[in-house]
Amino acid sequence: MSNFKNDINTYCKNNKVALIFLAVCILVIFLSSFIASALQSNGWQVEVTDLRNAENEGVITVAGEEQEVNGIVVSGILFKPKDASAENPLPAVVLTHGYLNNREMQLQNAIELARRGFVVLTVDREGHGNYENSGDQSAMMATSGLYDSAKYLYNLDYVDKDKIGISGHSMGGYTTAMTLMQDAGVGIVSAGLIQAWSTFISAGEDVDVGMLKAKDDEFFFTTNEGEDGTISREYLTTQAAKTFIGNTSLEGDVVSGAIYVNGQAAETTPGTETEGAFRVIYEIPGVHPQNHCSVDGAEAVVNFFYNAFGTPNGYEYISEGNQVWWVKEAFSLIGLIAFFALIFPLASLLLTTPIFKSLRVAKLVPVETTRVVPDENGEETTVTETVMQWDGGNLPVQPKPLKGVQKNLSYWLAAIGITIFSGFSIHSICTEYGDKVFPNTQLYPQDTTNWVATWAVATALFSLAVILFFWLANTVINRVRYGANYKNYQENPFAAGRIATGLSGLLKTLLLALFILGILLAVLYTNWAIWKVDFRIWTLAVKVFDFGVLFPTIVRYAVFFGIFFIISALFGETYRASNIPEWASTLINVFFNIFGVLLVIAIQYGCFTTTGYMWQDDMALGYIVLFPMVPILAIATVIARRMTAKTGNIWLGALINTLLFTMITCSNTAASFSYIMG
Repeated sequence: MSNFKNDINTYCKNNKVALIFLAVCILVIFLSSFIASALQSNGWQVEVTDLRNAENEGVITVAGEEQEVNGIVVSGILFKPKDASAENPLPAVVLTHGYLNNREMQLQNAIELARRGFVVLTVDREGHGNYENSGDQSAMMATSGLYDSAKYLYNLDYVDKDKIGISGHSMGGYTTAMTLMQDAGVGIVSAGLIQAWSTFISAGEDVDVGMLKAKDDEFFFTTNEGEDGTISREYLTTQAAKTFIGNTSLEGDVVSGAIYVNGQAAETTPGTETEGAFRVIYEIPGVHPQNHCSVDGAEAVVNFFYNAFGTPNGYEYISEGNQVWWVKEAFSLIGLIAFFALIFPLASLLLTTPIFKSLRVAKLVPVETTRVVPDENGEETTVTETVMQWDGGNLPVQPKPLKGVQKNLSYWLAAIGITIFSGFSIHSICTEYGDKVFPNTQLYPQDTTNWVATWAVATALFSLAVILFFWLANTVINRVRYGANYKNYQENPFAAGRIATGLSGLLKTLLLALFILGILLAVLYTNWAIWKVDFRIWTLAVKVFDFGVLFPTIVRYAVFFGIFFIISALFGETYRASNIPEWASTLINVFFNIFGVLLVIAIQYGCFTTTGYMWQDDMALGYIVLFPMVPILAIATVIARRMTAKTGNIWLGALINTLLFTMITCSNTAASFSYIMG
């Protein structure tokens, strides 16, 4: 027992920093999630439930006849205020997301409505999140999920059946418009707010309808053809806007946020239901994807449903500008940072275990040696010396100083060339070659993951070509400059890919990467089970998903993203220098890994937000898809560098990045086919 205690004490002493780092990460994750959960549930005054394949039944009387109402929620998050009951039924709202998103993207609106006393259900649409595509249509046009969920709310005894609203963003806005038309004459839906979608078809006579748009919206009335010749930022001046509010002869522009009853602006009282069916258009600052991460957007959503249903019974009016969702989002971001940081102490500690110890980087340690030498009298004597020797494991990568014209040209030209290619190749791959090279199939069913994977492989192969070019060029130059001694000046760009123990070491490294991913997933799912919150900021999210269903698809896509992360890690280790601090060298690599992508996004949105016209209008969706890729590339660079420092080669970092970021990518997008297990 004493020996075991001593071993534990010795282990803790030798790994003190990693253990403290691990404890801090775990503490931050659960503390930030605890606070996020408290904010999300209004101090646990709102019950938050993860609904999967929930069904209920009821009836509605239409034109004197009873009709069945079959409610279905395939994947949703239900927010039930504590005062909702059969004796006190409350207004309810179903929220849904846009193309490529999921139910969590409407959390800002769910949180703000629920804390004001509304029952809220935010749901996945077919082909998104945890709602598999049946294969009947593309994920973009799949509308199933919203109306069935409204029916589910209708059948709940604690929901006011006369006050059920719906709202969706982008393609979810299209789904909202379609549902309003479908429900006309039935009467389940009493109000609908169409977010980021400009087409309204029809609704019941007593139904309140609104539109919510960004000032510059990539998909909202973006044509400059037709009778008005307008763009998104001019929508409020158009006949289309006047037609929507019911007054085609209105003098002047439609007023953002004004409630129009029978085509005339009506006086309203905050938190009070407006008399008569109304129309309203909200124009908020920003662009299309900002609607669901916007104080102005949440304010518009709350204002609409206050005007539609009034302040729920038992609750006091809370100003639309009084919002807490962004604080919850901030704590989810803190949890996200701690989640990624968890990788580093986990790797350090696992590399001390017997099974993975051989993978760690070798260290120089003092070793006492003895040798026999003659003394001054010619007699033999034993001398004890202390020398520095490698203690086993992989030898660390030894970069050379960044000195001289030749070295600097290799270093900077390669980095500049790759970052420019990575950015300016996006357009052609997305719009011309992506679908041709990598079309959607049942094995690879995700709409945008395919072209992003194509771009990643193309960037990786271009980077490899650059590496080989400069290696060959430097070999020729060094032979000329240094003759037979040229090898002393050579740098092998593939040195960081060597593992001392060969194939067995590579397989063991893969096992270690899987082990780390498994621990991360355990933290993610445990955290969700306890608090019903995950780790996110805007469009970058680490969220729970149906692991058994999606995992085979993740593995298939990982092959392509693995090419990118392996070559990216090689490039990152090859192009660094011993006379630049590690932190500075890492920042340089982060900069060049994200600059090209950031540059084209900046040009696109710089043009759009200053003129109302996009630089490349056929990339309205393409650059939005890459928003989360910017932080992913930065985080992956740091992970790759730190793992190489721990193991002496690029494989652990590359494999962790491949598994983790393929998982994040595949769980946060849409699929136009059902997932298959083979």
